Amino acid sequence: MYSLIAGAVLFFCCAYAGFGISDYYKRRYLLFHALCGYVEALESGVSYVQLTVPEITESYGEGKKGDFARMLARFSASMKDGSEMSCKTLLLTAYEQNLLAKFFDSLGKYDYDSQLAELKRYGAIFGPLLESSRKQYESVGKLAAKMGVLTGIAVMLALA
Repeated sequence: MYSLIAGAVLFFCCAYAGFGISDYYKRRYLLFHALCGYVEALESGVSYVQLTVPEITESYGEGKKGDFARMLARFSASMKDGSEMSCKTLLLTAYEQNLLAKFFDSLGKYDYDSQLAELKRYGAIFGPLLESSRKQYESVGKLAAKMGVLTGIAVMLALA
């Protein structure tokens, strides 16, 4: 009786861990996907519509949820009060956090042509990161959820 309860608890723990790992890779992919969309919105907003960075940021982040939306909210707040933007999150490596901090710091600090060149440069940097995070999510992330469930089943059968 107790072995069945212990097996069920361990099954749920393994499945939870597998889905947690899968969620990590999914959130990482969605963050980079939204980041690349934001860079494209900045490029078109600056070059065609000629909006300011705060206007583009507010319109892009409006109604969105997720890790990048929270990052944009912090960026908007840092633009208003003049503080430094923090990109600390568990989803990004230290290199990626520094890269994002430099990206956000560079927004609105150049003339028109230099700003567009910077946006294109960062777009070229973020594109491979998006592709890499997509591949990680499709391989490791989806596999982790399946392996968590299968490991839980194996542990449950071993205890039964």
